[in-house]
Amino acid sequence: MTRFRRRALVGIVLTVDMLAAGAGIGRASAAVPADPYAPGRHVLSFPVAGAARTAVVVVPANLTHAVPVVFMFHGHGGTGAVAEWMVGLQALWPEAVVVYPDGLPGHKGITDPEGLLPGWQTVAGESGDRDIAFYDTMLGTLRAKLPVDSQRVYVMGHSNGAAFASLLVSQRGGGIAASTTISAQPSAALLAASPARSMFMVMGVADPIVPYAIQKLSIPPAERKLGADPRSATVTGFLRSEPGRGGLELATYVHPGGHEIPAEVPRLAVAFFLRHTLSAG
Repeated sequence: MTRFRRRALVGIVLTVDMLAAGAGIGRASAAVPADPYAPGRHVLSFPVAGAARTAVVVVPANLTHAVPVVFMFHGHGGTGAVAEWMVGLQALWPEAVVVYPDGLPGHKGITDPEGLLPGWQTVAGESGDRDIAFYDTMLGTLRAKLPVDSQRVYVMGHSNGAAFASLLVSQRGGGIAASTTISAQPSAALLAASPARSMFMVMGVADPIVPYAIQKLSIPPAERKLGADPRSATVTGFLRSEPGRGGLELATYVHPGGHEIPAEVPRLAVAFFLRHTLSAG
């Protein structure tokens, strides 16, 4: 099975749990290591509103200078460990702290109308803002334990996790440099309520879960928000980059596939993040 096909299968929400179980990469135990913030991969527990929330946290080897942080939020029905397996950001950006948080049941998704599988809030106030509080706790803890570069904090998500990443930009965008949203895009209303931040939007024209016809509606309001000029766009393969005002950028990757994460996208997301810092817009 090719790498692209494996990710394509994992990207379909209803198959995530079965594949994770078969590969032995479900929700990891949160045993606390002797030094949970030493370089390496850790599964950590964070107390949030009386509950223990968990995340895979990968700490880079060199902590002698300020380091960027990337949060990658899994799709509905997934786990942080599955997201790690799907994108492997730490191998592509070994200088960064990479965080793969675990969602909780409760959000009623397209393929899970009863909200039985792990997921993320998508609107402010949902579930008492438990996931925004989780993000705040994780970022605050990382800042206390590691030399986090406050100008280089990024959010990324797939499907329901992308919707949550967009919500975070609207609610916590003052401290977020850029975002990558895969297989779900922010609404015009959410964009209007968000600060102007560089965005990388990934969408499949054959997406059976979040139709491309809906996702592409986010492009014009994103162009207006960032002051991006489509006439100045550069195109390489499926990737289109539009420069915006003050160093902002709207990047889009429209591929012929469906709801999966294309194999090329994690590398492109890292390159996109490297182009943007908070101070540069």
